[in-house]
Amino acid sequence: MNTLIIVLLILANFILETTLFPNFNLFKIVPNMGLIIVAVVALLRGRTTGGIVGLTIGLLQDTIFSRVIGVNAFLYFLLGYFVGMAGSKLSRDNIITPFIITLGSTMTYHFFHYLFMFFLNYSIDLSTLFKNVVLVEMIYNSIIAIFIYKWLSKIFVAPTVRFRRR
Repeated sequence: MNTLIIVLLILANFILETTLFPNFNLFKIVPNMGLIIVAVVALLRGRTTGGIVGLTIGLLQDTIFSRVIGVNAFLYFLLGYFVGMAGSKLSRDNIITPFIITLGSTMTYHFFHYLFMFFLNYSIDLSTLFKNVVLVEMIYNSIIAIFIYKWLSKIFVAPTVRFRRR
């Protein structure tokens, strides 16, 4: 059942990312919903699921949006895997956890994406990228991640049954 939910989530994200999400820009910055979903799923489901979801979303994004195939897939896979590893040691009840994880994931993603593109001979001005894109996207992604985390935690976390003594 969880696999079906994850597949539907990936497909819905892909469809919305290509059609609706570009209209929700803030200072001409669109939230990276793929990164948010990878981070949140990795926090909730662990490193294996996080890595697989990251690889899948990254490949879909690479085929549609990127000039180079494989960079997003590799970065999302690593982010999903390492966030899943960290997620097992973090408190899942704290609402600040997805905020901080998404903040760090967005910064890490952009840093390593810049490195890949630099070594592939694509010129990107790092200071302009950081000032105009990364700072706004970090905050934007992290705020959205809180709502996605709340929603997905209701879906993925099985309810516990508690009995009281009389």
